[in-house]
Amino acid sequence: MQELLKKHIAAECNEAEQKELAELIESTNDETLKSELLQIFEQYEPTIHISHYEKEQKLQEILNTDKPQVKVQRKSIKPFRLIASVAASLLILVSVGLYIGNNKTFQQSKSVIAKAILVSPTQKTSYIRHITLPDGTSVVLKSGSTLHFPKEFNGKTREVTLMGEAYFDVKHINSKPFIIHTGTVKTTVLGTAFDIKAWPGQKNVTVSVTRGKVRVEDDKKVLAVLTVNQSVNYDLRNTDAKQHKVNAEEVVNDWTKQDLVFNRSTFESIAQVLSKRYCMDITISNSELANEKITSSFSGTESLEDILKTLCTINANTQYAIDTHEVTISFKNEK
Repeated sequence: MQELLKKHIAAECNEAEQKELAELIESTNDETLKSELLQIFEQYEPTIHISHYEKEQKLQEILNTDKPQVKVQRKSIKPFRLIASVAASLLILVSVGLYIGNNKTFQQSKSVIAKAILVSPTQKTSYIRHITLPDGTSVVLKSGSTLHFPKEFNGKTREVTLMGEAYFDVKHINSKPFIIHTGTVKTTVLGTAFDIKAWPGQKNVTVSVTRGKVRVEDDKKVLAVLTVNQSVNYDLRNTDAKQHKVNAEEVVNDWTKQDLVFNRSTFESIAQVLSKRYCMDITISNSELANEKITSSFSGTESLEDILKTLCTINANTQYAIDTHEVTISFKNEK
């Protein structure tokens, strides 16, 4: 199977081999075929650079696309089930050697782009996200968590609803308190930074403060007023609230720095992580720069610009530019 698929992708199958491959595809279960295709697809190196993330994204597009028939080397054969169409789609993709997204191709043959994944904060993801709210408040949303908030904070308060865990760095607005709802618990601030842990199904809500002052209350009473390095653990079953001292930075960084410790990582792999976390397209001007290695680590609560400044300070020959929803990283004085 693998040998025939490799020849098929390279457009080297003769008529007998095409027929044999078609019969194998017809008789093979979907998961086995998918595994074979994934191995070949992962090893393939096109003439124009396609990143690992872009490979994955394109492969998912292929797997999720309903096609009526398989085409082998531009010759149609009888229809097969959905997974069989992957082989034909792979041939189209790798023979052209381009990544296609949003009906656009690369502007420059040597540029590398990490495409942002657009997922609403109201939907769970398997990765950490950095979100900027309409008032300028920064939120680091832990994987598996969701956050509901309006398009604009109209009225006398700014109110959001959290399920899971998040770090908030709230923009200070005296006249408009910021309120986070987590079930029956309400956390109110004006401008501060803190972590809230309130997972569905768990019996505790925990709030830890890294800066400023926070008031935590349920529907009956104030549970705690917290300042720096103070935390409250509220038991939802018996409505008992226990306050204690913590190293709040450690509490937060224990999870926010996930995936942001880079040990001789390429600019490309770093860009893929940052693109997902900050929901920004990141273009690296050429493959040489994309393959340069960086060693650095971040807490995960920084802005994207702060991280880019650090990366371009470590590699002093590089620069970055931010334009709305896209970042470009390039060599200095690059034409």
